[in-house]
Amino acid sequence: LAFSRDSEMLASGSEGGQLTVWKISTGQMLRKFEKAHSKGITCVQFSKDNSQLVSASFDMTIHVHGLKSGKTLKEFRGHTSYVNSVTFSPDGHQIISASSDGTVKVWNTKSSE
Repeated sequence: LAFSRDSEMLASGSEGGQLTVWKISTGQMLRKFEKAHSKGITCVQFSKDNSQLVSASFDMTIHVHGLKSGKTLKEFRGHTSYVNSVTFSPDGHQIISASSDGTVKVWNTKSSE
């Protein structure tokens, strides 16, 4: 689970790899990513401007999702075990992930590296 920076939205990830965004004040579902990941989601975080979500999964990947487009914008691969935690850097230019493979990786949001 993750709250948006303005506390207006809540994002939830499921065991089946779905990612859902809710409007907190009404309980309305705003966006659903049916196939955000191929396995369960372990972590989700909003970008600073609330326009994107980053998610991590048991499928060993990190995905960036666009809230307006409803599409997966980027995929980062490189961990050799499931990804436990993921977050945007304060300036939004990098994504930091931690995995059960014992590594922490820093990814450039402008590329897929």
